[in-house]
Amino acid sequence: MSIADQFSDILTTYQDAKLLKEGGQKSVFLFTHPIYGQAVLKIGIYTSPQTLERISREVRTLRGIDSPYYPKNHEFDVLDSKRFVIIEEYVKCMPLSDCINQYVEPRKAVLLLRELVNGLSILWSMNIVHRDLKPDNILITSNGSPKIIDLGIARLLDEESLTKTYALSGPATPPYAAPEQLLNRKAIIDIRTDQFNLGIILVQLLLGGFHPFNPQLVGSGIDIMNNIIENKWFKSFLDTDQYSSIKPLANRLLGKEPYMRFRKTELLVNAINLCLEGL
Repeated sequence: MSIADQFSDILTTYQDAKLLKEGGQKSVFLFTHPIYGQAVLKIGIYTSPQTLERISREVRTLRGIDSPYYPKNHEFDVLDSKRFVIIEEYVKCMPLSDCINQYVEPRKAVLLLRELVNGLSILWSMNIVHRDLKPDNILITSNGSPKIIDLGIARLLDEESLTKTYALSGPATPPYAAPEQLLNRKAIIDIRTDQFNLGIILVQLLLGGFHPFNPQLVGSGIDIMNNIIENKWFKSFLDTDQYSSIKPLANRLLGKEPYMRFRKTELLVNAINLCLEGL
């Protein structure tokens, strides 16, 4: 039975709901709300108390943020039969994964990185790590500004972890995860984990969409995840004058261990601005 079938009693109240995305546990619709205007309707099933707590934490986080870098949460309801409904702000945009080729030019790629850091600094100041930064979770609006979405596996460092310590890997999208996420080294996850995710995205932009840890580019390795753990990525293309100011920034972001990255947001911002001066 599809998610839509399980919510047939709810969907009848949103007569103009148009399906945008359908997944195994959640479906996303666009509809017109009498108060909010065009809005996003998310309906889904939670499979455990831990899953519901993750959803609740995401909603609480979004409600605590008033920033153009994040969509606004309007409503959140938990229904019977382990169902939930979320209504969020609708923003006309497209995922970065669909327009990645527009950021091949080094300066455009680094400017987007700076915007993302500006947005993430809000989370980081709240002691929150996104943990799932990837092109699909970055939306580009019509004026070129990014919106950061999907805080479903964000780590609230001031709250108890919802991940079992003995799990083989921590919550993440593996091809965009930091080594400490893949190895579930929870104790060392902090804002520098997001920096590694950003490093992958930055280099992927410069490579026109090719993943920097892909064995086909690297020339060795079992798969992308193994190369991330081993810190094997395609860096030789940075050895040209065109990328001379980007190379030290990319190397820091993609440091194998968190201590190799930027300890503070201010240090990262300074490095990005220095990089832009050289472009």
